[in-house]
Amino acid sequence: MKRYWAVFIAVLLVSGMAIGEQLKFKDLPDDHWAASSVYDLVKLGVTRGYPDGTFRGAGKITRFETAVFLSKFAKAIGAEDLKGDLKKIKDDISRLKKGGEGVGLSGSYQADWLLANLLSGGARGAIGRYRLILTSAHEFGDGVNVIVNLDTMDYGWGSTAGGVLGTELFGIESNLRLDLGWETPVNLKLTYGSGVVQHTDATGVVPSETGQVYKRPDTAILASTRLWGADVSAGYIALTQTAAGRLTTSKITGKVGVPLFTSMKLEVSGDYLSSGFISSTPRDVRANIALSAPLSDKIKASGKVGLAGASSSNIMVAGGVALEDVWETGTVINLNLVKVGSLYITQAFAADEFDFAGLDSFDRPLINSTVNIGGKIVQLLSEDIKLVGKGDYRLNADYGFAAPGGRLTAQGGVSYTIAPNTVFDAMYRLHNDRATGNVSDIAALGLLYNF
Repeated sequence: MKRYWAVFIAVLLVSGMAIGEQLKFKDLPDDHWAASSVYDLVKLGVTRGYPDGTFRGAGKITRFETAVFLSKFAKAIGAEDLKGDLKKIKDDISRLKKGGEGVGLSGSYQADWLLANLLSGGARGAIGRYRLILTSAHEFGDGVNVIVNLDTMDYGWGSTAGGVLGTELFGIESNLRLDLGWETPVNLKLTYGSGVVQHTDATGVVPSETGQVYKRPDTAILASTRLWGADVSAGYIALTQTAAGRLTTSKITGKVGVPLFTSMKLEVSGDYLSSGFISSTPRDVRANIALSAPLSDKIKASGKVGLAGASSSNIMVAGGVALEDVWETGTVINLNLVKVGSLYITQAFAADEFDFAGLDSFDRPLINSTVNIGGKIVQLLSEDIKLVGKGDYRLNADYGFAAPGGRLTAQGGVSYTIAPNTVFDAMYRLHNDRATGNVSDIAALGLLYNF
């Protein structure tokens, strides 16, 4: 079947080559973003445009035209021969649902209902939204697997901005283990995706979520192993690219993690950014030094220094402490303090480095010339009920709570596990941004189902 399909498609493309070369639509420039796709359909015999030599890509299409288009397309791809493949896909889906051998399907569905600006003077509004995350993993054995994930993100999460569905919604990861005779095998990871994506508040009533980051797979190749007792990794990441696929920003990265004494760990990493594919101009080089150490069984401390240059304005300093039920009352506390220099995020790569200083308690990027104090506290009331509070207090470099950097976001709520893998939560959030003068609040109910 696979060989038949390869020959079939090749024959179709070759037989249509002359048509594709000769037929040129008057209203479709060669550099148009959809040109190659349109001419692929021409080669398949699906469309030849209108008699006047135009394609009319921006025009409306009738149901009759749609029927003709789909009919030709079905014949071009051999729809009758797809029945066997469709049956196989259905069988695979059924096997996924049953947890078939070598295949795993997991994910979550989250729905929220928000009432915005109940007490503040901002525009009031009610919002209903959802977010679906699916991950399908196929294990081939010997450290080889392929993972495909889907995250609806902004498409059902309060934003109409949207983008390229294929790259923003889907991500692919492939892992492979190479035995080169070293201390440990080399783990090779290839990923394809949009990388970090930021939320856009299209509603205009939830400004506290503007800039929220979704972690998505990068388009990258990374290798990691263990050498002389140290964890070592290195790789190449395509940070941004055009709609046509041309790279506009590249990053070469490396990291070495070394255990110190019995429990401390030192991690040193470096990044080289360049325009295009490893260009010398413009470029940016930075290094990070991180240290983590458990102070006791229930207290852990961490620190990090980021160096983007020689002056103090190119430095980022961060520290944190985690308290894991120290008083045996079911209380877990995480506190963080970060100071970011005025030039730490390089202007030439501001669109690519926006998350390089880290994220606050609400997954929003930290920015230059700010001091950030944030934390989260969880108090267990019972096995199924817990109180959750978090906040982020952002100051200017002089520790003043004023424009342009001053911002305060605080949230409190309750989380209740109503059934296995199902959580109901309620929360209230207050937000004050001194740069915009915006004061807003939201109350929300949510439901999270993990499977």
